[in-house]
Amino acid sequence: MQISKTEAKDLMAKITLVVEPADYAEQVEKEIRTIRQKANVPGFRPGKVPASLVKKMYGKSVLAETINKVIGEKLYDYIREEKLNILGEPLSNEEETPELDFDSQDTFTFVFDIALAPEFNCKLTASNKIPYYDVQVTDEMVQKQVEAYANRYGKMEQQPEEEKAEGEEAEKKEKKAPKIIPAEINQELFDKVFGEGTVKGEKEFREKVKADMKAQMDDDAKYRFGIDVKAAVMKKMEKVSFPEEFLKRWLKTANKELTDEQIEKEWEQTLNGLRWQLAKDQLAEQFQIKVEKADVDNLAKDFARMQFMQYGLTHIEDQYLEQFAADMLKDENQTRAIYERCLENKLYEALKGVVKLEQKAISYEDFIKLH
Repeated sequence: MQISKTEAKDLMAKITLVVEPADYAEQVEKEIRTIRQKANVPGFRPGKVPASLVKKMYGKSVLAETINKVIGEKLYDYIREEKLNILGEPLSNEEETPELDFDSQDTFTFVFDIALAPEFNCKLTASNKIPYYDVQVTDEMVQKQVEAYANRYGKMEQQPEEEKAEGEEAEKKEKKAPKIIPAEINQELFDKVFGEGTVKGEKEFREKVKADMKAQMDDDAKYRFGIDVKAAVMKKMEKVSFPEEFLKRWLKTANKELTDEQIEKEWEQTLNGLRWQLAKDQLAEQFQIKVEKADVDNLAKDFARMQFMQYGLTHIEDQYLEQFAADMLKDENQTRAIYERCLENKLYEALKGVVKLEQKAISYEDFIKLH
């Protein structure tokens, strides 16, 4: 097969493939033999249908399917071998691809448009100053959390009925709701919150509450750093341009339900997503970052743990977390999202050691205003 590429211009190039009989004849004959063995044609026993008849009945479709398969394989082999960093997928150039005639031709030419990724440098250095927040946990915040635990593990107590008055006042008194009686701040509460025997005494309990809150604040600060360092990377990507006409055409080809209006409405968001994906690829190569299966599994468990915590379940055994995470990873979209989060987390950690961190102590109230 002859394969050639035109010189790239404005990030666009063309790949031309000339398919000759040597590229497909053997595969066509093999498929014809397979069909002949299975063909059910009136007047002929199975496997005894003449090859000429099978070719007449199925030859064109087999030829078309085989050539299409060969083109796909050779096209992507060529892209890999030439190390072409393409955007989207190759698209058939119908204007430059000659009309096919399977009756009179045995050599076929196909032309594909490809878009090449732009060259850019999104690497950060120590000249990039990124804030890193130290969120303070106050005694007041600890007290509120202790009260929240006491209410969560408290008891519902029905209020005693009052004398009923006539009219509207009587109706109000009948609707009086049960009252939550907070749990006492004692060992029974400590065991319910953190597990039996984990902490002993109110002092240890409050220290543990504060430590857990601080750990959560540190996670939030780490997440905020990711937002800020991503913004710094994206600022370096602002002027990176793309072959937009090709990309819009590719989007419509890949998503038949997309309309021109939808593409235009979400275009800036689409470009930013593409910029970020290219930046991640470059940074991952710079820091030699790889995401292993164990990374994905562990983050899925963390997500599972956080979901349980939303319902006040703070101590879930590993076997349940693992099962919940495994069920989550059965969804291909969730698996892809968790993989990308793993990659981003590793990138942020690597960039933390490159940029200049501006350590800032901040109250929780001021911190949440940043979001």
